[in-house]
Amino acid sequence: MNDIDETQPETGTGWADMFRGTRGIYTILLNLGIGVHAIDIFVITTVMPTVVAEIGGVEFYTWTTMLYMVGTIVGAASGRYVRSVLGRRKGYVAGGLIFLVGAAGCAAAPNMAVLLIFRTIEGFGGGLLMSQSMTLVNDLYKGPLRTRVLATITTTWSIAAVIGPLIGGIWGSIGWWRGAFMTTSVLTIIFIIAAWRVIPDGEGGDRHRLPWRRLALLGISVLMVGASGQFAHIAVRVGFILAGIFCLWMTLRLDVGENGIFPKRVLSLFAPVGTAYWVFLLLSAAYTPLTIFMPLVLSKIYGLDPLWIGYMLTVFSLAWSVGTLSTAGWNDKWTRIACASGLAIMSVCVALIAATIGTASVWELTAIITVAGIGVGMTNVHSISWALAAAEPDQAQVTASAAPAMRSIGIAYGAAMAGLIANAAGLSEGTSPEIVRNAMPWVFGFAALVPLAGSLCVMRMYALKPGVRI
Repeated sequence: MNDIDETQPETGTGWADMFRGTRGIYTILLNLGIGVHAIDIFVITTVMPTVVAEIGGVEFYTWTTMLYMVGTIVGAASGRYVRSVLGRRKGYVAGGLIFLVGAAGCAAAPNMAVLLIFRTIEGFGGGLLMSQSMTLVNDLYKGPLRTRVLATITTTWSIAAVIGPLIGGIWGSIGWWRGAFMTTSVLTIIFIIAAWRVIPDGEGGDRHRLPWRRLALLGISVLMVGASGQFAHIAVRVGFILAGIFCLWMTLRLDVGENGIFPKRVLSLFAPVGTAYWVFLLLSAAYTPLTIFMPLVLSKIYGLDPLWIGYMLTVFSLAWSVGTLSTAGWNDKWTRIACASGLAIMSVCVALIAATIGTASVWELTAIITVAGIGVGMTNVHSISWALAAAEPDQAQVTASAAPAMRSIGIAYGAAMAGLIANAAGLSEGTSPEIVRNAMPWVFGFAALVPLAGSLCVMRMYALKPGVRI
């Protein structure tokens, strides 16, 4: 396994063909790398109450997630440069090693300040893993196989949504939260060893300068947007969000030339890949309000305990996988229909949630959430596969490596806008059932417009380059 023959014709396009021969080893390894990162995301939400009970820092409770996301975005945006310097194998292993340092540091953290530092490092490593994984998907899989492997990656995220809270819950229940990070560290070591043995070397040796200024602006952009949630005053929140948008705009304006951290004409509605990146951003921004505020609805209005709330969110994740897996093998015509209609389906479902909060039963709400998850899955896998197929040859790697960064940016901005609307609708005054019932229709009403805009972008990207075959 010393090289990857990217010109070798496909020997099959079915699900089983992904697991035959050398390609099967790559498929397993890619999902292991994604799984390590995904499990860690779900672990932290479960153990945080135990963490603050032991080392304090409850005022920075949400910062463990926010700084992890900042690190993830900067790491994902750096993926192309790491690979250009170190090559396939060393670049992939470097992401794992940085992630391992972060996880081990979190396990040993004596206070919240140290935990936040290593949490940021861990996020950076996770972003590199995501970026390197997407680039390898672009290298190793073509046509229908690419769509199928992206579908297995989605399934890995769903499995992590079940395993992560379980790992965190076990360690949290015995009062030793550090064990959760040690478990993540062990999994990461296994991944690093496997990556070093399996991933072929190649490329590397280019001495591009890391674009520190653009990466810093990108990190500040997300930090400003995330920090807006720390303030109750709406005007201050708006100011932070606008400052974040300005920093993102400056990042994209400076990101020109052959060595950009994003594809050329990113977020241009007159460029195929740029329009696809709008789909990535809006897709992530669309489901984020649902994952953030649905637990509050289920707790305050429906009186469910945390265990059942966790299962409800798992239903959304599993439905996402169902939507992905059930449409991954469709032909080009039906693929386009699925991609365009998926977000439209989600828009209808979120609007229905906004209209029936407090009147629909828990089971009816679960059914709506399930259909919404299926819709997200239908669009997610096909939009990514289409973007990789539509990219020009010299833009293929950066299109693949930067996609996770744009997805994470969408999550950050979706969360900030949903929080802003929630506060404006009265949530800043408390979380009584009456206040939540009055505020949430506004939040989900806004959230219903976002996937609708994303669906229009899907149709736009197909119109710009109609001949692309996924």
